[in-house]
Parts: sequence; C-alpha cells; structure tokens
Amino acid sequence: MRLTVFGASGATGREIVSQALGHGHDVVAFVRDPSGFDITDERLRIAKGDVLDPVTVDAAVRGSVAVLSAIGSRRGRESTRVYSDGTHNIIEAMGRYAVMRLVCVTAAGVGTRDDPNLPFLYRRLLMSVVLRGVYEDMERMEDEVMLSDLNWTIVRPAGLADDPATGEYRVAEGRSLPKGSRISRADLAGFMLKCAETDLFSRKGVAIAH
Repeated sequence: MRLTVFGASGATGREIVSQALGHGHDVVAFVRDPSGFDITDERLRIAKGDVLDPVTVDAAVRGSVAVLSAIGSRRGRESTRVYSDGTHNIIEAMGRYAVMRLVCVTAAGVGTRDDPNLPFLYRRLLMSVVLRGVYEDMERMEDEVMLSDLNWTIVRPAGLADDPATGEYRVAEGRSLPKGSRISRADLAGFMLKCAETDLFSRKGVAIAH
C-alpha cells in the first residue's frame, strides 16, 4: 500500500521509510530539503514541502492509504508550533482525501508533569525551559489527534537510540513505562509501521521502551 511519511529526513523518519520500502510499500517521503535525503528506490517518491504549509502537505497525502508522522521540533519560534500546527495540516489533508489511518510519535511523559515512571533526570529535562515549550506543543498535537475522526495511534517512545532493531520491546497504553529509559529508532519505526499496516492500538496512546 502507499504510505506518506512526514519527518522523513529525520533519524526516525529515515528508519520508517527504509523499513516501509523493505515491506514492499510505495512510500511518499515528505522532506524540507530533498538534497539531504539519500534513500533511493523505485517505489519511493520524494515530496518537497513544509509541514506548516497546507498546500504541500495536501499534495503529499493525496492518494495514500495511511500516514506516519515523525515530525520534529525546530529552532526559533516555529519550535513551539510545528507539532500542533503541522499535525493540524496533516489531519485536514487526510480528511479531504478520506485517508483514515494515522500513526504519529510524540515522547514519553507528554501530558504529565511528574510521572514517577520516568527516570529522574528525564523528568528534570522535560520540565526545563528548553524543552517545556516543545512538550506543551506535543500536548496540543495529541489533543488535536485525539479529537479527530481518524483511526489514530499516538506512540510515546522513551529516549531514542541509534541501535539496531531487536524486535524486543515493551508497549502499553499510557504515557510511559516503568524503567523505560531507552528505545532504538529502528524498533520504534518497526512498531509504528506495524500499527500503520493494521488496526493495532486503534485510537490509543501507547508508550514504548526496551
């Protein structure tokens, strides 16, 4: 089936694109700068655009069966609205073309202020001035997704690592997992793809960690 991947040029997005192609899917990789995207395949189409631009988002969604979003924060003023405004544009485009399956990633601890399941240093970082605005925007993003009519799954990973896929990880409904401090991007991507291919955890928010 045809999948659109937003945030495809990021580390997690690249994993999603690579694994989706490996599963035999046609993939639309949405990137801001195609010159920095080095994955090639006859079933891959590169869509240049900005998630904050509804016109380019619309064109990337049209014709797909499911959407996976691994959009990330940016520096400057956009960093506190890219998740919510970008996801709003994705949801609007999906509604126009009756694309119902959405799998998107935020982070462990989003929506909480002092989650005892999170490592102490992780909680301190979450509440720092640097990340507070980003996490608040992720909360707005999650609200937007949950209020939609889509068949959505929100995935909240622990700290991301560039380790190989193991296929061995824990997943549970909620905002974090006890002692869940790490997850490889490869395993995160594999789980997100599994959700996109099925109705696994339909209209649920889940935490994932090794």
